[in-house]
Formats: sequence, structure tokens, C-alpha cells
Amino acid sequence: MMREKWKKYVEKFKSLGDKVSGVKGITAVIPAVCLAVLMVTVLTGYKTPQAKKYEASETEDISQIKEALAKESTAAMAETTKKNTTKKGKKGAIDVKDGTYKGSANGYGGKVTVNVTVSKKTMTAIDIVSAPGETDSFFQRAKGVIDEMLTAQSTDVDVVSGATYSSNGIIGAVKNALFGTESNNATAANAGNAAGSAPSVSKVSESGTWKDGTYTGSGKGFGGTISVKVTVKDGKISAIDVTSASGETASYFSKAKGIIPKMISGQTTNVDAASGATYSSNGIITAVRNALSKAETGKSSTKKKKKKNKKNKKKNSSSDNNNNNKAPAEGYEDGTYTGSAACSGEQFKEYSVTANVTIKNGKISAVEVSSTAKGTNLKQFMSRDEIKNLPSLIVSKNGTSGVDAVSGATYSSHAIFNAVNDALSKAKKNSSSTEKKEETTTEKKEETTTEKKEETTTEKKEETTTEKKEETTENPDEGKNYKNGTYKVSVTCEPDEDEDFDSYTISMDITIKKDKITEISNITANTNSTNKAYTNDAKKGMVSKIIANGNADSVNTVAGATCSSKAIKDACQKAFNAAKK
Repeated sequence: MMREKWKKYVEKFKSLGDKVSGVKGITAVIPAVCLAVLMVTVLTGYKTPQAKKYEASETEDISQIKEALAKESTAAMAETTKKNTTKKGKKGAIDVKDGTYKGSANGYGGKVTVNVTVSKKTMTAIDIVSAPGETDSFFQRAKGVIDEMLTAQSTDVDVVSGATYSSNGIIGAVKNALFGTESNNATAANAGNAAGSAPSVSKVSESGTWKDGTYTGSGKGFGGTISVKVTVKDGKISAIDVTSASGETASYFSKAKGIIPKMISGQTTNVDAASGATYSSNGIITAVRNALSKAETGKSSTKKKKKKNKKNKKKNSSSDNNNNNKAPAEGYEDGTYTGSAACSGEQFKEYSVTANVTIKNGKISAVEVSSTAKGTNLKQFMSRDEIKNLPSLIVSKNGTSGVDAVSGATYSSHAIFNAVNDALSKAKKNSSSTEKKEETTTEKKEETTTEKKEETTTEKKEETTTEKKEETTENPDEGKNYKNGTYKVSVTCEPDEDEDFDSYTISMDITIKKDKITEISNITANTNSTNKAYTNDAKKGMVSKIIANGNADSVNTVAGATCSSKAIKDACQKAFNAAKK
């Protein structure tokens, strides 16, 4: 077989040699080269390599093959890059209990919200709940960080080039869900409403009437100075015109300008910022206030309004989120007092806060705060400079009233306020001795008066007095100011400045007896499971204290469930209003 094959090839190359033998200089060389190649081919069984998967047909040209090879090469490079940049994380690296956690952070145009599922200390899923301010094409690219985090079992991954803001939004939302870390990401355009990244503009006292004229003012927006022109006619704001806002993004600034009609209709600058355009809204509000400050009608009207506001503030102090009651005029007993409060929430491990409050000459002279916070809680919240500055502010205000919570560390702030208030409740001057003296003096006066009356009054008067006493003791179980009974009340639970949930209704049955609340039952909330969990936290932390106290006036709200706690306190007041004689 081999000989026949050899003979066949020899004949072919011999004929080829005859054809080229006329070429000068290579007549003897070519046959020898051809024979050598032939021998190597036959003896080794070598085959010409074929292009895998890309054999050209009669209708297929070389450009198609090149295109196919290029695609395969690109895919291979991408796969190699991914393997080289993303290391597979260790299972069980996420030190969080099994469950699904919700978190939010600023993305490109506003808040990005995610649900993170953890099983056996491993992230198993990251789902986008909402991202209304993101551009779809960029956000789709940004979602590549989800696979990166799941693979690495870590939030320490690189952002997607060309979609940095959206990537940071997703990563920050996952951190917020797992560890309670508040993101300080800045949005690309103007959505300062998310995660408290934009400072809020506090409410101010206003006269309500201004001098007629046209006034100009300015305030800081997202991208620079915002200038306005305010027209006052017949003592009222009749027009507000924006004269310049060159640094603002048009789409977001258009949203922000929606607060202008509200200021005119309400005749006040105390309006809420436009959702998704907080920085620009704050700039407009500040600019209008700056303009109106030049139109004040006089100090008398301002003083009168302030006095009224002060009265209202005192009246509503029982419903304040932090229960921050200002020190009474009589002051406190000198000494050092210790108070404590729990700081708890759905998204982080509970820890306690302790406050040592020193009273000197009836006023707060020093506040020392400590906590059991560890890890992320200690690093992200309790170790922040703004938190460490709260004690000095409390001393300067002689109480927690008027001291604002730290943005991004609201729970920790409230826990500190509650711990200080707990200490101050122990420092209030004991009025029992004074009351005892007053009672003794009153009793003596009454005895003396009674003796004199008994000597001079007639039997008829004694009979009348006896009849009146009998009438008074007819209903010994009835209170003096409120009717006994069980009252079903419903109140609206409103979100705080973070606006991290929609308002919902809380209902309950409140029993009043002898002017005191003796039972709170059937507390229900028509909302989602997350808000119901907050309501339950508020219920556990407040109901027993309210019943022990007889009312909700001096009962602190539960840290981490402030809004639900406030709603329960409002419900108690509503029940008293219904029971009033």
C-alpha cells in the first residue's frame, strides 16, 4: 500500500519537474525540494490545519471569516478580563442574619432603593426596588456591579466606567441595607432629597405682613447662586420671580419652582422642598427669605408672632418626636444624673446609649455620652464629629429642645436625646416636700375655718353641707375632667424629614378611668410589613410606660420608631379630647 502511494506521488512530481526543467538555474533544485517535502508529508502523516468552525463555502468570503474570528476574540478577552478583575468571594462573609433587607442611596438623579437577600451569611440576591431618577441606558450598565458584589460577596467593588453615579447609588443602597450605612453620595444633577444629602431649611417665624414694594434676594442652590425678585402688594406676597439661576439643571430646577405657588398661596416660606430637587428648592426658599427680610413691617409684629409661636410650641411639646422638653424655669437639683436609652432599627444591630448629666446652680453644666456601639455602628454613627458635638449643644440650650438631630445619624441622635432626657427626669426638683407643706397648711386652715363655722352655723346649713357631700360622692370612680370609657381612635403616622415611607393610619382602643389611661389595646396599622414592625417596636416600648404614667406626656419616643411612637402619643391625646367633660 505504502509503495503504491509512493509511486503515485513520484510520478506527479516527476511530471512537474519536466515542466519547469526549462527554467534556467533551478532545473536540478526544484525536483529535489519537491521530493523532500513529499517524503516528510507521507512519512509523518501531517495534515494542513483547518480553521475551526470557519470553513468557507463557495458563497462565503474572507471578510465573514474575519468578522467571526474577531467576535470570538472579543468575547474571549472580555471573559479573561472578568476573571482577572473579579475574585470569587468567600461564602459566609456577610455577617448579617438571614432575611431580606431594604436600603437606599443617592444615584445619578435621586434615590436608588434595593432589596438584599441574605442566606447563611451569603448574599444570594440583589433586586432593584426603585430608581425613578436614573437614565435607563446608563443604569443598565451600572447594574453590572450587582453581579460583581454577588461574586465577590462584598460591597468593595469598582464602579462601572461611564455610569459612576448610578453604580455608587446601587453600591451605597446595598451598604445601607446590610449595615445601615448612610450614603453621602452626591447626585449628578440635583436630587439632594435622597438619604439626607441635602441640608433641610428650618422653619422660621414670619410676620405675615410686609411693606409694599419690590425686593431682591439670593440664596445658594445646587450649582451656584439663585436670585429672585419678590413683589409685595397690600402687605401680602403677590409675585415671586426668579431672575437668575445659571448653575441649576433645567429639568430639576423646573421641579423646584413648583414651591413658588405654594409660598404665594400660603403667604409663607415655610414650605416643603420639591421631592427630587431639594438643593434648588432650598436655594429658592433662602432667596425669598432674604428678600422679605428687607420688607419687614417692624419689630412689634415680629415679637407678637414669636410669642404666639412660643405658646403653640409649649402646647404641642408632648407630641415632639424627641420629647425634648426645655428645662423648667425653676431648674434642676444640683448633682450628676445618669440616663440611658436604646438605639435600635431594622437595618443595624441594637446598642445602648448612656448620658451622664451634671447640674450646677440649677442648670446643665456638662453632658458626657457613651455607648455600646461597635463596628459599623461605632464607625459610621457614634464616632462622627457631629454626634460628638451634640453634648456641647445640649449644654448651651440647657436641654435637648432646639437641638437638631444629625443628618445621616438620626437614630443615634434620638437615642442621645432620650438618654439625656431620662437623666433630666431624675434631676427635676422634688416638689413633694413643698406639696406636703401646702397640704398641711391647707388642712390647718380648713380645720380652723370648719370649727368656726360649726360654732356659728345653723343646723340647716349643716344639712345642706351634708347633702352636697353625698352628691359629690355619688360616682367615686368617675374622673373630674374626663369621662370614663373606652375610645376607639385613629391617627395618621407621618414620615419625618427623611421621607423614607408613605403616611399610613394607626388605630387603637384607649381606655380612660379616673382621668388616666388604664389600657391601650387592638393597635393596628394599615401599611406594609416593614412599617408594621416599626409600629410594634413603638408599642412594646411605650404602652406599658403610658399606662404606668397615666398619660403619654412625659413618655419618650422609641429610638428607631420615632414616627410610630409619635402617632401613639397623638392617639392618647385624641382619646383625652374625646373624653373631656
